[in-house]
Amino acid sequence: GKHTSTPVETHRPRSEDIPTGAMASQIPAGVDVMEMCHALAESGGEFAKQFDRSSPEFHGDIKAAVPMGGARVPESMGGQDAANWRDLPETQFAIEPEYGPEYHVAMACYERLNAAKKSISTLNKPVENAMKVRLQYKDAEGDDRTALNSRLAGLENERNGALSSATEIVIQMDKTIVSERTVKCIEEVVEQGKYEYQDKASFGDYMLVLQRANQAIFADQKKILQTIKDIKKAAREASKPVEKVATPARAGGPPQEAAPAATADEPAVAAQ
Repeated sequence: GKHTSTPVETHRPRSEDIPTGAMASQIPAGVDVMEMCHALAESGGEFAKQFDRSSPEFHGDIKAAVPMGGARVPESMGGQDAANWRDLPETQFAIEPEYGPEYHVAMACYERLNAAKKSISTLNKPVENAMKVRLQYKDAEGDDRTALNSRLAGLENERNGALSSATEIVIQMDKTIVSERTVKCIEEVVEQGKYEYQDKASFGDYMLVLQRANQAIFADQKKILQTIKDIKKAAREASKPVEKVATPARAGGPPQEAAPAATADEPAVAAQ
């Protein structure tokens, strides 16, 4: 009879057929193991071509010696002029002493005034925006007047918020640190900032108000900075070693004998 051969079923390994621990991690379901092995082999082959002299991918046979042990200093780091780098003294990092709570309070106040100064220097923009809308709809009527009121209300709210945010920093600070001049200048910034400016000339006066406020803050910062310097100087003086006072024992001289007391029959002789 006619002979028929039974086809042999080829078995391809599946991820679940791999024993536990054979790979670093379990292969996710749906990954073709054979394809993965083929990709790994191909990647390894491409890497090996760099070291195959007959391959066009050969790295070029670079035989430049790599300096080891610090015997040769690269030119970018000084070259021969820095050959004695081992003999250079090691840099000792200075440890900042602890200056106490007064120092930290002064530093915090200085930084807060910095923030206030930056905020105040930008207040001209929201005040100017409100002024521009006011001038744009100066003679508006009807619907235009309604649009003016709506836009102006929004811009004035933004302006008032900016004024409050910038000046509240100074107002809440300790009055023993912030001068009376600074407080008055800040109050003027808020008061003049809410004024309904009608022209650029009057708005220019407000710029001078902002400038005076920043000058007052700067003067207070100079005083705080001097306080910080004094605290640091006192801390350095306190950390210096105490000089020993010379005594007979430290000087190495013999102790002097006390003069004998005079008796009643022998009056004391005055030292010549």
